Amino acid sequence: MPNPPSDHPVLRAAACWRDRCLRDDGSVFTEKNLWTSENVGHLVKHVVENLDEGEGNFFEKLEAQLAPAPGTAKQLAAEMFWVMYLFPVPASMQPGTKRHQIRLVWEWSGEPLPDARFELNEALNDGIGPVGGAFNLHRWREFCFLIRVIEVWTQLSAQERETRLADAWAFAEWLEEQDETGTRQLRHILLYLLFPDRFEPMATGIKKRRIVRAFAKELGEDLEGFDYHDRIGLDREILRIRQKLQEKGGAPGFGFDDAPDLSVWRPSERPDREGLPSPGDPEQWYREKFGEARVWALSTGSAARFWSEFQEKEIIAIGWDELGDLRDYGSREGIHEQVREVYGKDNPMNDSLACYQFSRIMQPGDRVIAKRGWSELLGYGVITSDYEFHDKRSECKHVRQVRWEVTGQWSLPDDRWVANKTLTNFSNYREWLQFGFGLMEGTSGPPPETESTYTLRDALEDLFLSRTDFNHIIDALERKKNVVLEGPPGVGKTFIAKRVAYRVIGYKVPGRVRMIQFHQSYAYEDFIQGYRPRDGGGFELRSGVFYSFCREAAASPNDRYVFIIDEVNRGNLSKIFGELMMLIEADKRGPEYAVPLTYSPKAEPFHVPANLYLIGMMNTADRSLAMVDYALRRRFAFHRLRPAFGTDQFSDFLNAKGVDEVLVNKIVDRLSALNERIRTDRRNLGPGFEIGHSFFCPGDDDVELDESWYQAIVRQEIEPLLREYWFDRPEYVDEEIRALLA
Repeated sequence: MPNPPSDHPVLRAAACWRDRCLRDDGSVFTEKNLWTSENVGHLVKHVVENLDEGEGNFFEKLEAQLAPAPGTAKQLAAEMFWVMYLFPVPASMQPGTKRHQIRLVWEWSGEPLPDARFELNEALNDGIGPVGGAFNLHRWREFCFLIRVIEVWTQLSAQERETRLADAWAFAEWLEEQDETGTRQLRHILLYLLFPDRFEPMATGIKKRRIVRAFAKELGEDLEGFDYHDRIGLDREILRIRQKLQEKGGAPGFGFDDAPDLSVWRPSERPDREGLPSPGDPEQWYREKFGEARVWALSTGSAARFWSEFQEKEIIAIGWDELGDLRDYGSREGIHEQVREVYGKDNPMNDSLACYQFSRIMQPGDRVIAKRGWSELLGYGVITSDYEFHDKRSECKHVRQVRWEVTGQWSLPDDRWVANKTLTNFSNYREWLQFGFGLMEGTSGPPPETESTYTLRDALEDLFLSRTDFNHIIDALERKKNVVLEGPPGVGKTFIAKRVAYRVIGYKVPGRVRMIQFHQSYAYEDFIQGYRPRDGGGFELRSGVFYSFCREAAASPNDRYVFIIDEVNRGNLSKIFGELMMLIEADKRGPEYAVPLTYSPKAEPFHVPANLYLIGMMNTADRSLAMVDYALRRRFAFHRLRPAFGTDQFSDFLNAKGVDEVLVNKIVDRLSALNERIRTDRRNLGPGFEIGHSFFCPGDDDVELDESWYQAIVRQEIEPLLREYWFDRPEYVDEEIRALLA
C-alpha cells in the first residue's frame, strides 16, 4: 500500500483539528472554545502535576484526578484522546475501543458526547499505521506530553502559531523542545498528522533509524558519521531518500513498508540457513559471527521498564548512580569498596563486577542481549560507544550507546534460562548463544520434546480480565495452593481456570491438568479411594481420580500439576475430602503430613504433594446450594469474577470477530442495563445472579454474527435463565425480554 492520500479521513480530520483548535482554540466536536489556556491549565494541575500511581486502571485513576476539574476541561481531555487515537490502525487499537474511551471521558463532564459522525466514525475507523506496545502501556505519558505541548502552544501569539504551522521544520524544532525525554511516539504522530508531505507515517524513531541505515548502504552512501540521535535530522534524511528513490523511478507516495523497499530495511526474519555452521559446532559459529567480540546479557529493569527507552534512544544503562562517574575509580577493588560503603552490603561481588565490566571491559563492537528476568529475550544489538556518565538522567546514569539489530519477545524453555544478574558476560556460553541468537533470528526453535513456554501474554489473549486481576489469582494460588473462582453463569470460569492452570505450570501441557465436576452423589470413593464392583462379581479396591493425580504429581516433583473442580460447592465436601481436608492446606503438603487412608490403613500413608494446585469453580446463581462449607472457606482463596460487558477487551473481541459495532454497542448497553437491575434486586437476586459475557462469545460454528444471532441468544439462552430467576414474575420477564430485543 502506498502512503495515504491527502484526502484520507485521518488527514482530513487532522486538518480540521489544526484549523479549529490549534489556530482558534475551538473544539473538534462542538462550537465551544475548549482548547484554551484555562482548560489546559486544569489538566496540568489535576493530571500532570497530580499523577496517581495507586491501584486501578488508567481511566479509573484519570476520572478521580479530573473530578475537581470543570466540565470543559474534561471535554478537552476527551478531544485530546481523539487526537491521540487518529493514527493507530485497528491492529493496534480497535475503533470501538477508541470511541468508547472518548465517550467515557467526555461524559465525565455530565454532558452526552455530541453526534460528530465523521470525526467519531470515519476518522477513527482505519487509522494510518501501527503504534508500538509502549504507546498503550505508557498512554499516560503520551497524554501528559500532549497536555504539556498544548500548554505551551496556547501561550503563543496568533502570529507565532501561524509561523510554525506554515513551516514543517520550524514546527518540528519547536515540538522537539517540548519532548524532554526524546521518547514520545506522539511526537512522530503529530508531525505526520500536521505535515504528511514532509514526515513519514511512522510512530517510532527506531524504525526511521533502520530505514536510514539500510538505504545509505543500498544507495552506496557513507552515513557512519550521521547522528542517528538527531530526530529532525532523521526525518530530513528520510525525505531525501524518498526524493532520491522517486528520481530513480519510484512512484510518488510509495510506502517504505511495501515491496521492494520493505526488504531493504527489514530483511526476512528467517534468513536462509545455507552457509551457516552446523548446530553441533558452536565454536565455529561464534568465531564466524562475532570474531573477537564479547557477548553480554543485560537486564532491562523490573518488568523490563527501561526497555522502551533503551530502544528509542538506542542505549543501554545500569544503576548504582550514587557511585558517580565510574572512570574516577582506579580499579575494580575501588568500585567494590565504594559499593559496600554506599549501599551497605557486606560483599557486593556481583554489583561491583557489573559496574567494572560495564565501564571498563565492555567495548564498542561487543554484542549485548536485552533480557527480561531469566526466561525472556527482548533483542540484541551492537555497542557503538565508550562508557559515559550522564549526571542529568534521573536514574541509570551509566550509559553506552547501542545499535539494536533485532527486537521482539522470545520466551526461553527451562533448560535454556539466562542468568538473572544485571550484567553477565555470556561469551563462553557458546552453545547457549547459538540457540539464543537462532531463536531471535528465526533460525532455531525450542529443543525437541520441549513444550513452548506459556507466557502471561498467552494467558491474557481473548481473556476479558485485567492483567492485575489475573495476577491476583496467580498470586493467591501460589500462596494458598487452593483458589476458588466464583461468579454468575457465563463469566468464563472454566475458560479462565484453564489459563490460570497453564500459567502456573509454565507450559500448555493438558496432561498435567485434570478436571472433574462435583454433584450431590459424588463421594469419597470417587475422589480418593473405595471398593467398586468387579465385572466378574465381587468388589475390588480402586483409587479415585484425585488420589491417582496426586501420585502422578508426587512422581514428578519438579513439574507442577493443577486439579480443577467444577461446581465445587455442589458436593458434600466433608464426605468427599474426608481426612484429606487437612492435607490440602498449603503448609500441610508433603510426606511429613502423610496419613493412612480409610480403605487402606496398612498401606503407605498418603499425602498431597507440594507441586499440586487446586482450582475450584462455583456458580453463585445456583439456588439449590447451601452455604459454602467453612472448612472450604478457610483453605481456599476466593476470587469473584464479574461480567465483562463494559470492558474494552470484550468490545475489541466482538469487533475482531466481525460483529457490527452498532450491535456490539447494543449488546454492551442492553446487558449492562439488565445486570444493573439484577444487582439492585437484592430481595430476589443480587450481584451473584448477573448475566455473563460468554453467552455472546461466538463459537466456531457461528457464521452470521448479526441481529438474528443476537436474538437467538436472547430467546434460547437468556430468556430461560431469566424465567428461572423471576419464576414468580412472568410479566416482569416479558418486559425485560422486550427491552433486550427492542
